[in-house]
Amino acid sequence: MPRRFHAGYNSFLGAYGVWLSRPGVDVLATSSNSDFLLRSETKNDQVVMSGSIYLPINSGDQNIPYPATFTRTPYVWFEAYIDSGVVAYPYNQGMAAREITVGGVLTYEVGMGLTFWNNKITLNNASSDYAFYVDYMIFHRSLGL
Repeated sequence: MPRRFHAGYNSFLGAYGVWLSRPGVDVLATSSNSDFLLRSETKNDQVVMSGSIYLPINSGDQNIPYPATFTRTPYVWFEAYIDSGVVAYPYNQGMAAREITVGGVLTYEVGMGLTFWNNKITLNNASSDYAFYVDYMIFHRSLGL
């Protein structure tokens, strides 16, 4: 019967940590992400990147590339503001503005569109009235179900 759980040094992976493999997979004889339910030496469900970006009026597409191409689309948290990062009318865009989806692109009614990819986020400010400041965090999720 294969060993499914291991804590300490994993000579196969050359790292210290905690590992739990899927049923039938020896945790000390695999390196494939799809074989693990827990793999502590990788960034999984952790913030791998965060920051802020300024989108001037009518700025068009601005890309935020991720540090790596992920095996799944990552979780992305974002918060959009106008007026130099100070929340002002129409307030926090994530709470006050109506969200609509046009051609698969999430757009706020004041004109900021977001497209999520497995290697970047594309933000677009088509507004002729507002510049946006967007804070974001990107969570990597490669293991588990």
